[in-house]
Order: sequence, then structure tokens, then C-alpha cells
Amino acid sequence: MKTRLPLSLLAALLAVAVPSTTIASGTDLGNVMFVGDSITHGVNSGSYRWALHKIFADNGISCNAEGVNTGNNSGGVTAGTSYGGQVFNNKHSSQSSARAWEISGQRYGGRFNGSNIDNWLGHSGTKTNGAAYTGPTFTGADTPDTFFLMIGTNDLLSDGNNATLGDRIENATNALLGNMDSIVNSMLTANSSANVIVMTLPCWTTHGNANSDATHAAVNTYNDSLKSWGQNKQGVSVIDVNKGMIDVASKTPFYGVGSMFNAPGKDGLHPNAQGDLIMAGNIAKAMGYAGRSAGQQRKAVSDLAVNFHQGGQAPAWTGVQDLTDVGFAVSNVTVSSAGISLGQPGSSMISHTWTEGTDLSGGFTFDFTLSLGDGAASGWNVSDQFSVSLGNGSFYGTLNICEAYIKWGDTILYSMDMSANTDSLRMAYVNGNEQEGLKGGYYIWLGDMLIGEALSVTSGSAINGVIIQYDGKGNAIIKDLALDGTGSYAPTTSGLVNKDNAFISSGSGNAGGGAPQGNIVWPQKGFTHVRDGLACSGDFNARSMADSSTGKTGNSVSATITSGSATHIYGNSGNYTGDVWLTISKEGSASNWYGAHGAGAYQNGGTLDGSAYLRFTDSAEGGSTVFGAVNSTQVTGNVYLEFSAEKASFGTFTNTDASSVVGSFESNIGGNVDIVINSGTFSNQVMGGIFSGNDKTIGGGTHVYVNGGSVNGDVMGGGLTGTIDGGTNATVTGGVISGSVYGAGKGDSIMQGSSVNVTGGLVKGNVYAGGTSGSVRGNTSVTVTGNSAVLHNGSSWGGISGGGSGGTVSGNSEVRIKDLASGTAAYGFDKYAGAISGGTNVSGNRTLILDHVTVNSFQASLSDFTHVSVVNRTNTTLDSLGGALTLTIESGSALTLAGASDLTSLVLGENAALTLQALTAGSVIVDITGTSNYTLSLTEIPANLDNIKFLSNGVLYDAQMTTDPQANTAMIFAQVPEPGTATLSLLGLAALLWRRSRKISH
Repeated sequence: MKTRLPLSLLAALLAVAVPSTTIASGTDLGNVMFVGDSITHGVNSGSYRWALHKIFADNGISCNAEGVNTGNNSGGVTAGTSYGGQVFNNKHSSQSSARAWEISGQRYGGRFNGSNIDNWLGHSGTKTNGAAYTGPTFTGADTPDTFFLMIGTNDLLSDGNNATLGDRIENATNALLGNMDSIVNSMLTANSSANVIVMTLPCWTTHGNANSDATHAAVNTYNDSLKSWGQNKQGVSVIDVNKGMIDVASKTPFYGVGSMFNAPGKDGLHPNAQGDLIMAGNIAKAMGYAGRSAGQQRKAVSDLAVNFHQGGQAPAWTGVQDLTDVGFAVSNVTVSSAGISLGQPGSSMISHTWTEGTDLSGGFTFDFTLSLGDGAASGWNVSDQFSVSLGNGSFYGTLNICEAYIKWGDTILYSMDMSANTDSLRMAYVNGNEQEGLKGGYYIWLGDMLIGEALSVTSGSAINGVIIQYDGKGNAIIKDLALDGTGSYAPTTSGLVNKDNAFISSGSGNAGGGAPQGNIVWPQKGFTHVRDGLACSGDFNARSMADSSTGKTGNSVSATITSGSATHIYGNSGNYTGDVWLTISKEGSASNWYGAHGAGAYQNGGTLDGSAYLRFTDSAEGGSTVFGAVNSTQVTGNVYLEFSAEKASFGTFTNTDASSVVGSFESNIGGNVDIVINSGTFSNQVMGGIFSGNDKTIGGGTHVYVNGGSVNGDVMGGGLTGTIDGGTNATVTGGVISGSVYGAGKGDSIMQGSSVNVTGGLVKGNVYAGGTSGSVRGNTSVTVTGNSAVLHNGSSWGGISGGGSGGTVSGNSEVRIKDLASGTAAYGFDKYAGAISGGTNVSGNRTLILDHVTVNSFQASLSDFTHVSVVNRTNTTLDSLGGALTLTIESGSALTLAGASDLTSLVLGENAALTLQALTAGSVIVDITGTSNYTLSLTEIPANLDNIKFLSNGVLYDAQMTTDPQANTAMIFAQVPEPGTATLSLLGLAALLWRRSRKISH
């Protein structure tokens, strides 16, 4: 054991020690082991581990948690719960009531069934109690790369009389740090380059066995000693988790904020979800990571729609007029270059109402920087409240701030001296996306650290914008002020973010930098007839409520349903000339069905000489099936259906081929059909094509977009029957689909091809470019972009086909895997190990394109391809070419094949590279036309090269090789017929590349 200095000397050294910088942490923490007691285990919470998991997901940080235990001590988060595409496996090596001396193996105490850190890391096969250890060990590839260690609370508070802890803290500290030495040494023995992160002991409020001021002070003294200890340990970093959790206004030292702990007065020791949030934020910040984004795009204060800055930034403040000029109303405030002062006698107020027409559906944001009061100088003033209320006219939330606390309503989120604050505070209402694990509500940031998550709203119309109020006695200075009604935005950060893998919610209005795919801009004006606030009933024709005539060219009707329920609801029914736009924003339930245009059973809805638009928004409840056109002669223009009501649910009008959304039923449509699902629940399949009417036609194309929501069935671009003159398409960017996705349909005729594009969401079935039956004329394609999409049902991967599960495709098929890099999600597409087929029902070529794929190994099982193309700086490994006899590797791309290949045609671009075991076909042509630099290497030396020829500018050359017998590898290149020819450079270059590549493993 190391000799330790007296605590008095340790404290003095610590006081003058240079503060440690942030821990150097990369974007991949590797295998991670959390070691500790009940605070790590989780008591009625997921522990700080769950909060840290969400920080890592938001910032694209990779890690794989492992340990001897799974789950929480009580309550908490179920293993397998997902956030932002990353699955929380809830694995750890911690247990309630654990002591450091148990984990180190010094003594047996009953926890961990007698095992210890040496057992877990494979150093010893004998447990502390003498029995053989048969539990899991983490060695080899499973050796932890990062350790998080928080232990000692029970050693100090439960071993011995804690009332005397202050008197014996030096001996207790020496004993505890001795065990810490042993634990850390075991960790570094397992992995000498591991990152060992030790955390201070958390503060607490009152607990059954530790309430005296002296006890609180003693644990704080231990933490100081722990920090000093960490400065002397190579490979160890000590992080203080307590900032914001300690009640700065409490007279008791090291006393926690009650709202951050379970049952203060009874428990008061174990952090709750709010405490976990703050602890995790402190850990991530010390590691150099950015704070939580909550899946929202980060946006600087200066980029918010309305913003003013103080301190040399433009525009400079000179007076109240600066605020009133941009729509702020002010009362009893002064404005100067120092900021906005609300500390005058009496009540002060600043307010701003959202500009008319501002679309708040994507959330809204307010940002400000506040210094308040004088801290402890004249005693903490916790009664005078500085309040900020932010709302949209339907609900609001209020942030209350005093000298010592930041509160949501009456609940303390963070404790600090607000007189010294220089960080901005940001409030944002986030819609949330339950499928992604993102809860809706208000989110609060201090700087870039999230301190309030999914906070509750208050119903009411009193706040339609922001209202700031203060009637306190102390100084209240706002130095920055900004708001934005276009979306919910997280603050910018200087912390580490892996932008390629960072979580951006598909439910946020800013995902992908704009509106969800397929959404159109709904006009706000320019209609010839408008009728809002409609109450629906019976067979309801919304258009007739706004215009009872038969219309005329140029007509455009807007109607909005805000109440009632009906048997059928139609945007239009009957003959009408003009476009019809129907919004159902509240209630508006239809028990039989909805139609953008149409009529009831055995009726005829006539012809709509125009286009039909129907959308569900806000508090719409939904009902039965939604049709684009139903039981009508024709819609001459386009049909557009949009589902943007989060709580709406849609059933079916029939149990045969049960469907929740249908493009057409016994109706012709002259133009396109677009169906956009942003939210809501759909109990059955969704189709863009024709349900019934084999003589019916859609003159344009169809496109179904799933950006969110939940579909309990298949999604198909086509339908069950009829003809679609254009192409059919399905796009998935988010949401959950329990069935399969088809570009085509289940029996119709598609005249101009079909396609599927997947960039996100969860698909539990398969993905087909074609359909299940019927015919597709033209080409078919599937494109999967990025690693956000999940094709997994919880037990197995779904398949992908460039064709269909049945029917015919008369053209070519293409499967494109695009922009795929290693990610952090357990079932992210970078880990896809399902089957990908070119399609068995495709008459033409079947091509697989790897487009900027940089995962080390693409693990899919390939079949039924005729051609594989590797493009756009791809660098990956495949097990096979899926039967393809032609392989093209374009400039700058590289491919490794795990085995041999019988391909007959290989095209290599400039600086292209192929590594494989052998080329086994009787004749292989390697086309290097226009290429001066290339690499073709074999991981087994062939007996001869008689089967390989090189083609350049129409001339065939024999193959030549340079071998490395020790590694049993060969480099293959074109044999130059005579020196001095143009192909000489190929030989020289190939030899050079060979010398650089001799470390190829066998």
C-alpha cells in the first residue's frame, strides 16, 4: 500500500494543485464497465448510467456496456430500452450495499455472490469466500476499455458509527483509498491503456444513518482526498459529480437538493432521475463531451429568429426602443450596453407574442443569459422569483429562478449562485418521438448541459409567446435574449460530438435540415372560399360548407374541422371544379371512413375537377380508413394525404385486406397520389395505390412517406389492383412498421417502375423494391442510406430484395447501400446481417451498389446478383458477391472479399483495390483501361495465372504476380510485353504497391 500523507497536508496540496483539464476521450469508448454500489445499480431510477447512455446517443459516442449484473435494484429502465437508436442493455458490475473492500476482494461481505474485480477480469478463479468463480469473465476481445468507478458511500456511512465519521475520517479515507488502489490496479492490469474514470461520492439530503453536519462535511473531505489521490494515479481521472446537486443555500455542508433524491427524509441518499441527469451531465462535461441535444438540431443564439446580444456584439443595445422595435413589450425595465435591467422598484415585465402565422408545430425555443442577486453576500434570497413563461396559446411552462435555484414551477432543477452566472439558459418545447425513446415536453439547458428533461406543460391560452416577470429587490440583468418559433433547438457546444452518428430525432422539425419528407407547404392564404371551426356530423362534405356551388376553374377551397364526429367525412363529395384543402385539427372522428374526395357505399361522389388535399393535425383523434378518392368517378388532379396528429389512430373499413390508408377505392385519379405519415397509429396496412377496381387507373405516380408514427401492417407504394401509369414509391425516414415495405403492390400493374428509400425508422418485416404479385414494367430499386434504419424484429433481421416476393419485374433491379459508417445503435444498419437479394423475379440485370460504405465489414448475406459496383470511396469487406460475375470498383474505392470468387469480369478504376483469396473462374478479364494505379492482391498464392487476363484500351495482357511465400500472398498486375510501352507504369506501380502491402494478413 502506498504511504499516504496526513489529510491536513493533502488538503493544502489540493488547494494549490493545478485544476485538471477535461479527460481526453474519443468518439468510441469501446467496452465499458460500470463498477459501484446502489447509486450505480439504480434505486427507483435507471441510475446515472441511463442518463449517460442518452448523452452518448445524442453525441454519436460508441460504447458497449458489459458486466456481471443486468438491470436496476428497483424501478428503473428495462434492459433493451432504446433511445435515439441505441439500445440500453443495462449491464454493469455494481450491487446495492456494496463496499470497496468487497469489490477489491479484501473481505467477503455477501454481495456479488462472493466474487470480486479480479474474478470479473480473469485474474483469479477463486472468489473472496474461497469458492470457485464460475461467472462471466471479461477478457480478450471483451476486456473493458473504459471503467467508470463510484464506490465508498457504504464504506463511510454504513461501516462503523457514522456519527463519529468526522473524528475518524483520516483512517477511514486511508482504508478506502487502499481498496481503491487495489481495484484500479486490477483494472489497469487487465488493460494497461484503459481509461479509468473515478467519480466522487454524491452529496445527499437526510438518510436514516447519516444526517449530522459533521458527517456531511467528512464525506466532502474524503472527496477532496480522492481528487488528490487521482492526480497521482497514472491512467486515472477523478470527476466531481456534485455541481448543481449541492444546495448552495443550505447551512449544512455538502447537503443535496431534495428534488434530486428519492424520498428525502426517508431515503434522501439515492439520486432520482433528476439527480441522475445532473450527475451524467457533469461526467460528460468532464470527459470533454457535449451536453445532451435531446435529438434536436443545435442552433446558435445568433441564428435564432429574434435575437439581441450584449457586450460588443451587433446589434448594440442603447435603449428600450431596441426591444420594442422588434415586437417586445416592456414595462419598468432599462436597457443599456450592460444589458436589460429588471431590478427597479416595482414589477418589471418583458413579453413577446409569436408573429401571426408562425408555425409552432415543430416546437419553439427561448434563450437568455441572466445574472440575479448577490448570492450569499447579504444572505440567500430564495423567495423573490424571476419567472419566464413560454407557450403556444394552448399550453405553457414556467421557469422560476431565484438567487440559489433554477426551478420548473416549484421543483428545483439546479442549484448555483445565480449572481455569478455567465451561461445562457435555454427553454425549448420538444414534440418528442416515443418510437425513438424521446419524450415530449419542455427541455432546459444551462450552457450546453441539459438540466431539465421532458418537463410537464400547463394547459391554458394565457401564454402565446414568452413573458418575463420580476418584482424582486435584487439586481436582475439579462445579457442575451433570443427566441424562435420555427422549431425546438438545442444550444451549440464546444464539446466533442461525432456528427455523423449523432442522434437527430425524425420527429423534430429540423431533422435532415427541413420538413419531413413528402410534406408540402400548406397555404395560409389565397383561397377563394374559407370555412374554419367546422363541427362535423353524419355524412359530412366539408367543401359544401365553404362553397355550396359546383365551383369553377380557379376555385380553391379551405375548410377546417375542429369538433364533432361523423359517419363519413369528405373534403369534397359531388361534382366540383377547383382544389379542395381540408384540415382536421381536433376530434373529427369518422366511424366508417374519410375521403379527400368521394361518397358512401353504393354511391358516386362524382368528379372533382382539381386536386384534393386532406391532413390531420394537432388534436385530431382519427377513426376508420382514410381514402384519397373513394366511390367516385374521378379526381382529375393530385391527391395528398398527410397525417401529423400525434394521438390520432386509424382503423379499417373491412377485415378483408384490412387497410388504414388507401390511395383509391373504385375511383380514377388523374395525377399523383402522395401519402405522408408523420405521426399517429395505423392498425392495418397502408397503400398508395388502388384497393378495388381492376379497371381503375392512377394517371401519375404514387409515393408513401413514413416519417413517424406506427403502422401495424405493411406499407406499399402500389395497391391491390388496377393500373398505375407512373411509378410507385415508398420512403421510410422514421416511425415503426410492423410489417414489410413494398415499392409496388399486391396485384396491380405498375407501368414505370417502383422503388423504396430507407433512411431511418424501424421495419420489422422485409423490404422489397417490387410487390407480392402483379407486374412492374421498368426498373426497381431499394436504397438504404446511413446507419439509422433498423430492419430487425427483436429476434431476427429482415431481408432486402431488389425485386418482389412475387409477381414480375420486366426491367433491371438495383440495391444501393449508401453512406454507411460504423455507428452505435445495437441494430443500426451498419450491423445489418440479414439477406440481400437482387430479386428472383427480375428479368434484367440485378446490381448491388456499395456507395460510400466504410464499415469494416458489411455482414449481409448476398444472393441473386449479376453485378456488384463499389463506388464513392467505399472501403469494406464482403463475404461474397452474391453470385455476381461482374465486379466494378471505381476510383478511390477498395473491397476485400473474405473468400474466393468465380467472377469473370473485373473493372478497376484509378487507385481502386481488391483483395480476395482467389479468382477461380476459367477466364477472368481485368479491365484497367484508363487506369495507371490499382491494387489486386490474393491472400493465397495461385498455382498459375493462366485464367487471368488484363484489358487496357482494347489490348489483352497476361497477368504477372509478385509473391510473399511467408505470408502466402500474391500481388497481381498486367505483364508488360516489352519495356518502354505505356503500360510499363502499371508494372512499376504494382511492384511499389506490393512492397507497401507486404503486411497483408493471411
